[in-house]
Amino acid sequence: MRHSLTAEKFGVRLRPVAMADAAFIVWLRNLAHAVGRVGDSATDIAGQQNWLEAYFAREGDYYFIAETPGGIPAGTYSLYNATADRAECGRWIMRPGVMTALPSGFALYDIAFRQLKFSELIGTTVATNLPVLSLNRKFGWRQTRVETAAQIIGGQPVDLIHYVLTPSAWAEAQTRLLPLARLAETQIHAWEKEQRQNLDMPWIKP
Repeated sequence: MRHSLTAEKFGVRLRPVAMADAAFIVWLRNLAHAVGRVGDSATDIAGQQNWLEAYFAREGDYYFIAETPGGIPAGTYSLYNATADRAECGRWIMRPGVMTALPSGFALYDIAFRQLKFSELIGTTVATNLPVLSLNRKFGWRQTRVETAAQIIGGQPVDLIHYVLTPSAWAEAQTRLLPLARLAETQIHAWEKEQRQNLDMPWIKP
């Protein structure tokens, strides 16, 4: 869905995905830490462009690129299957080596609860994706159930953990997370400065 929502928190900006992001998304979703832990997706740029064309025409789907203040793409995040008061949260993949996961959550929940005024978010995580499961708990997500062999990823059945997050649970969690978020912001600025000097890194522009 074409939208104009943005948010910036602790060194991470969320902005709407664009067709020009197709190559980055393919690279990101095929990194070792993502394979088998997110749904199967396009393996080449043309396939991802076709997926984005369908996404732009789909209602209730807010897809974001997470990037540094200087515009280096760091990951993706989404709110989809949205209704008047809730949405599903997912497509959360961050590039390794930089602490963008926590700030990206602050930014997405700002959009979800403050800008779109959802009363709850729901989400699923592959049971083996331990880093995301840990972060979900820190963010205040409450596990509701485990769905056995719920999805096929890479030809293998995977269990899904179902979660729910409310504005009140997030309000309580973010107070505890502020020191870590500020630390992440400092690290992101230092990482961005370093990457500007390493133009061989993927998606680093001078």
